[in-house]
Amino acid sequence: MEDKNKTDIDVGKRTVRLWDLPVRLFHWALVAAVVTAWWSNQEVMINIHEIAGYSVLALVIFRVIWGLVGSSNARFASFLRGPRSVIAYLRKLPKGTEDDLACAGHNPAGGWMVMVLLLLAGIQAFSGLFTSEDTFLFFDGPLVKYASPEFAGVMNWVHHTNINLIYIAVGLHVVAAIFYLMIKRENLIIPMITGTRDVPAGIAARFDGLRFKPAIWGIALMAVCGAGVWIVMALARAG
Repeated sequence: MEDKNKTDIDVGKRTVRLWDLPVRLFHWALVAAVVTAWWSNQEVMINIHEIAGYSVLALVIFRVIWGLVGSSNARFASFLRGPRSVIAYLRKLPKGTEDDLACAGHNPAGGWMVMVLLLLAGIQAFSGLFTSEDTFLFFDGPLVKYASPEFAGVMNWVHHTNINLIYIAVGLHVVAAIFYLMIKRENLIIPMITGTRDVPAGIAARFDGLRFKPAIWGIALMAVCGAGVWIVMALARAG
């Protein structure tokens, strides 16, 4: 009877905790901010576009800090791997091995995608602070008056060019999520909503080592980053 029970456990599923609340809030807040920035630009609603840009900047700052001091699998050191690890993972990707489920966070390829998205979002938000539109938007970023015309011109070009890279990166991110769902039968979206994941019982112990920081710490940090960006930009406007 004991052997049978052990076998049932080994082949069964166990629900493990995967993502903390701050990481999940960041993820969906960034999605909302980027979509709002795109939509407000299309609708020429520059005030909303500016707020969305500030939100993106605050969220990126938060994620960088949380990537250094947050929960164990939210830290960059836990999911950024060298080229060999990334290549090895990509080679076995179509096989759908159990190792995919064993990643207690981002897989080697997904980890670098996170960094690319963070970098592009940060560049977009930062360059927008120096962007000047004198066509149909008639908008000056809060830091334009503090920059030379040459630097502002470069930032304006970056802001209008980098958005295309964001579209490509977001597209790849969505395609990857669909690939995992349809081909590998692994849902990456639900865990980013619930924070939990069902894995084979035989590898569930690998998740026991995760250490989660209190959610209130991350939420407070996010609020501080948002307030800090807003205050600094308001002072820059008034200066």
